[in-house]
Amino acid sequence: MVGRIARRQAQAAARRWERLKMIVSFGDLLEKVAAGKSAAPAVTCAGTTRSWSEVFRRCSNVAAALQDLGCRPGDRIAYFGFNSHAGFECYFAPSLAGIETAILNFRWAVPECIAAIEDCQPRALIFDEAHADVAREAAAQCSCVKHLIKTDGAPADGPELAYEDLATQTGSPSGTRSSGDDTLIIYFTGGTTGRSKGVMLSHWNLFANAMGAPHIMGNVPDRAQLVVGPMFHLAPGSRIFSAPLLNAHSVLMQRFDIPDMLALIERHAIHSLTLVPTMMHMILNHPEYGRYDLSSVGQITLGGAPTPRDLLEKVIRQFPGAKLANGYGMTEMSPMLAALTSEFFVLDGPLAGKLNSVGRPVPCLDLRIFDEQNREKPRGEIGEIVARGPTVMKGYVNRPEETAEALRGGWFHTGDMGYFDEDGLLFISGRSKEMIISGGENVYPAEIEDVLSAHPDVSQVAVIGIPSETWGEEVHAIVILADGAVQDADALVAHCRQHLAGYKCPRAITFRTEPMPVSGANKILKTELQKPFLNPTDA
Repeated sequence: MVGRIARRQAQAAARRWERLKMIVSFGDLLEKVAAGKSAAPAVTCAGTTRSWSEVFRRCSNVAAALQDLGCRPGDRIAYFGFNSHAGFECYFAPSLAGIETAILNFRWAVPECIAAIEDCQPRALIFDEAHADVAREAAAQCSCVKHLIKTDGAPADGPELAYEDLATQTGSPSGTRSSGDDTLIIYFTGGTTGRSKGVMLSHWNLFANAMGAPHIMGNVPDRAQLVVGPMFHLAPGSRIFSAPLLNAHSVLMQRFDIPDMLALIERHAIHSLTLVPTMMHMILNHPEYGRYDLSSVGQITLGGAPTPRDLLEKVIRQFPGAKLANGYGMTEMSPMLAALTSEFFVLDGPLAGKLNSVGRPVPCLDLRIFDEQNREKPRGEIGEIVARGPTVMKGYVNRPEETAEALRGGWFHTGDMGYFDEDGLLFISGRSKEMIISGGENVYPAEIEDVLSAHPDVSQVAVIGIPSETWGEEVHAIVILADGAVQDADALVAHCRQHLAGYKCPRAITFRTEPMPVSGANKILKTELQKPFLNPTDA
């Protein structure tokens, strides 16, 4: 009897969740907060603040204008630029007309932009003045782009449009807003095959994350949050999607500048912010630190890269009144998988030894540790971290085989290795993939190796991550030159800069004359190449 009641209750709960999933729409959430908190500040950038009612009105105008330009439900637009009012609005506006948004990395070189545009096929490309040259050159080689829309300054002569005209010409989009499992936004994440992959996230994915992650991290409603990182990353981007649910005032930084950041915290009474460890290290060591009132800060999330123990201890001492959290996430998971919450950020007592953990899984997720045969491993044993739940991505754009591989067996396979301790806390042991995390940016060696291998002076190359006090890891290339070639590291780095974003380019190159160390399967042993750069305790 008890078992039947429990089953019925579980089935009823599942039906309620399914009904909720189908009606969740960030367009509806934006309209709701605009009606209920119409005069409350929604977003500030470059000294200009707009209320929720202003944001919703402008988003409606943009959605209607996109329809007038021929965009239809299921079509896509792309945004390529710094954090801005337009970028904030592009998170929501297209969905009011059933259109999807793709966020492009403004650090990309032209070839990288072309590859992403060809993947996601946007009808319109929205860009700012700072990135106009790259945007125009990339769009000129992509026939899918029918409209160029510039967010600031005067558009170039010709068919370009001004974003501000679209945002201020009164209009109301017709048709149905996207919702539920419809794709809301596409973020690009690096790929081991050498090209970025577009990750499709639905309204439901991002709603499920926004309903869980901010609360366990210590965010509270009706406060200001500082968005420091670029919004082409989902870590800061997820803050934008949680804003309508929390009635949060999002203060956007266009570039990371420590004095500006400290001044913004004081001026807007910032309550919460997310930083990669590199940023926090720079802040605490900056001469301007201590000259501003930071007492409003009540929540800090560190993530995007491993946080050194000594840095965590400094943060605990410097922000005694703030709830601290360490997040573990990835784009494919919308993004949070686990969080180390504030009770573990202590220097003494029984919980002090957990600072190296990434915490417990967020409530909506089922996280497990699998072996190579996809069998669950017991606590304490290392294996691959896998996940399932409502925040798992829809898939990769135009990559059905890679999607199937990542989601095999109904689980998202992270490629990260880890284990659960006896208290159910997750520890990351390493990455089965070769990804380098430099200053919070994910860098994939295969992409850089492809570029360097194309240079006529290079016979063989291996790219590795080596320790860096400033960046956590930095990109380093090991090169065997072609016969007759002369060592010229500057020329090889310059070659990389023509094809790759600056943060992906090697910071140094080692030239090697002996053969690369290889495994029995003739794969380069990068762990052997890394050893000279590691401390003896790390090797």
